[in-house]
Amino acid sequence: MSITHLVVPGQIIAEGDDFLRGHGTFVEKMDGDDRLISSVAGRVERVNKLVSVIPVSSFQYNGHVGDLLVGRVRQVQTTRWKIEVGPYARDALLPLSGVHLPGGAQRIRTQQDSRDMRRFLDEGDLVSAEAHNIHNDGTLV
Repeated sequence: MSITHLVVPGQIIAEGDDFLRGHGTFVEKMDGDDRLISSVAGRVERVNKLVSVIPVSSFQYNGHVGDLLVGRVRQVQTTRWKIEVGPYARDALLPLSGVHLPGGAQRIRTQQDSRDMRRFLDEGDLVSAEAHNIHNDGTLV
């Protein structure tokens, strides 16, 4: 019979040096001893010396058209931005055509607009946007 151990973040799982650190854990040195500590709430899984913590909830956000998203610009590409919307979601895409130009100009986007994309939004900027489309792989646009 297998015993399941549930742990919370910060809980000590093992002490000494007879383990290997897996996902959901980190090692902290205390008084010359290594301590394996959980970084997530979940179930402890041991395979030989490898110790991992499997998260209790691995919720994945699946967006819908009309959802309001708040995210951070992760990457600036040629005609769009990649937006990180959360740890358990695919990156969203924000096309250049989906932003309002300075001064509220209503016109077709030009090559100059593509070159100036970092003036509008740069890596690390926060964005609030509405999902208008979903690709077959679940990416929000």
